[in-house]
Amino acid sequence: MFKQQLNLLWILSTKDIQLFLVDKKAAVLCFLVPILLASGFGYVFSKPLQNEDVKLPLLIVREDESPLAVKLADALLKSPKLEASLSTRENALAKIERRKAKIALVIPRDFASQLASRKKAPSIEILHHPTTSLESKWAEGIFTEIAFHEAAPELLGFWLPGSASLKLERPFEVKKEPFPTGIDISRQAYSHSFSGMTMQYLLFWGMDCGLLLLRERRQGIWKRLKAAPIPLSILLGGKIIATSLIAILQILFTFGFGSLVFGVAINGSVMGFFLMAIATALLSAATGLLVAAVGGTENRARSMSILAILSLSVLGGLWLPSFMLPGYVQKISLALPTTWMIKGFEGVIWQGMGFFDASICALVTFVFSLAFLGFAMMKFQSANPQSVSDGVLS
Repeated sequence: MFKQQLNLLWILSTKDIQLFLVDKKAAVLCFLVPILLASGFGYVFSKPLQNEDVKLPLLIVREDESPLAVKLADALLKSPKLEASLSTRENALAKIERRKAKIALVIPRDFASQLASRKKAPSIEILHHPTTSLESKWAEGIFTEIAFHEAAPELLGFWLPGSASLKLERPFEVKKEPFPTGIDISRQAYSHSFSGMTMQYLLFWGMDCGLLLLRERRQGIWKRLKAAPIPLSILLGGKIIATSLIAILQILFTFGFGSLVFGVAINGSVMGFFLMAIATALLSAATGLLVAAVGGTENRARSMSILAILSLSVLGGLWLPSFMLPGYVQKISLALPTTWMIKGFEGVIWQGMGFFDASICALVTFVFSLAFLGFAMMKFQSANPQSVSDGVLS
C-alpha cells in the first residue's frame, strides 16, 4: 500500500513537471529571469567595490580674491576625492536647478578678512538640490578636511602660538586586512545579488504554482482529480515535490552561472549550501500551497502575493544587505523566513559559514515551510468540496 502511494505521488509530480516543460519558452525564462536580475543587481552594487576612488562632482564658487581663498579653491580642485570645477554663483544655481550639477560650494566674499578680524566666524555656503542632501554632507566633510590640512596656520593661528609651520597630518596609517582570508570581497556584491534575487524569484515561482492550482480548480481539473480514489495528501504532495524539484534546479542553474561568469563560489560548507537549497526549495513549494489555500480567486491571490513577497524581500535583506536597514527593521526581520534564507546562502557562499551554522539557518527555514504547509493543509481539508469548483476557497 505504501509503495503504491509512493508510485502515485511520483506520477502526480512528474505530471506537473511535464506540464511545466510544455511551454518551452516559459520554462527557459523561468531559469533566465533570476540570472538577469542577479547579474544586473550585482553589476550595479559592485561598481563602488571595483572603483573605490569614487569622486564627488562639485562646483566651486570663489567670491573671495584673498590668498587664503585661492589656496583653498586650488586644494579642492586638486583633491582626488572630487571632480571639481570653478563656476559662478548664477551658473551654479542654474545647473543645480536643471539637475546638471548636484553640489556647489561657495567661498563667500570677505571670508579671509572675517577670519582675520576674529570678530565673526566666517562661513561657507553649500548649494544643493533637495534630493542630494547626503552628497552635501559629503562635500562638507571633504572641505573641512582640506581646510585643516591646507590652511591650518590661517585657521588656527590665533589659538595656537607659533603655528606658522603648523600642518595637520594623521599620525598613523590604516591597514585594511579582511578576515577570514581567501575571500574576494569584490565578489560580495555578486554573491549577495545572486543569493537575494534567486530567493525572491523562488518565492514568485511558488506563487505561480499556487496560482496554477487555483486555475485548475476554477477549470474543474482539481474536482476531477478529487473524484479519483486519491488521498488529499497525495494530491498536494505531488504538487510539493514537482515545485521543489524545479526550484532546486533553478538554484543549481543560477549559482552555476554565477560561478562560471562572476566567480561566485562556495567559500563555506558545501553540504550547508545543498541543505539550504533543499530548505529554500521546500519553502517555495510551501509558499505556493499557502497562496492556493488562502488566496481565494486567482486575481486576488496574485495581488496579495506580489505585495507580500516584495515586502518580505525588502525587509528580509534580499535587495540590500541587512546592515543597511534601520536597526528596528533588522530586529523585526528575524521573524521572517527571507532573513534566514539570505543569511544561510550568503554565509556559505562568501562568509565562510560552516555546516553547523548553515544547518541552523536551514532548520529555521524548514520550520517556516512546515508551518506554511500545515496551515495550507488545514485549509484544504476544511474546504467544502461543493464550493471549490468555482475557484474560491470557502
